[in-house]
Amino acid sequence: MAKKKWTVGRAFPLMMLAAVVVGVIVLAVGSHLRRATIIEQSTASLPAGALAGEPCAVLTKDEYVARGAKAKHAFITNDIRYERRYGHADCSIVKGGGGGNDFVPVCQFSGPAQLVVTTGKGAYYFAPGTGRPATVATHDGVPTCVIPKVAAKF
Repeated sequence: MAKKKWTVGRAFPLMMLAAVVVGVIVLAVGSHLRRATIIEQSTASLPAGALAGEPCAVLTKDEYVARGAKAKHAFITNDIRYERRYGHADCSIVKGGGGGNDFVPVCQFSGPAQLVVTTGKGAYYFAPGTGRPATVATHDGVPTCVIPKVAAKF
């Protein structure tokens, strides 16, 4: 059996495949590095003490409904729905405690009065109070709410 010569016509599909594989690897590494940089910057911009403080009052759904005043403003970020009665919100992601690629969505509220946070694990109701700032961090689909020692700058 005679050996076939490598011609441009035979080598071209292999060269295209190699170029596509290299391109996919470059895009994946670049995306990972951009994500890591964004998480680093976001973590650095979060004021020290923003995740520490007095826990917000936790309500049941019935207690929330009984209050009568419902949240007026809602938005979704990182597949988490946030509803608040008043104020402004500022959300980001920060490094989680698990290391590696672990990140935690964090939202800071200027004075929400009431919060409803809905994740894949259900709806959670908080009442930090009128005019009091609140910070909500969601670890593994379960949000926690604190009245921070250091309020966010809105």
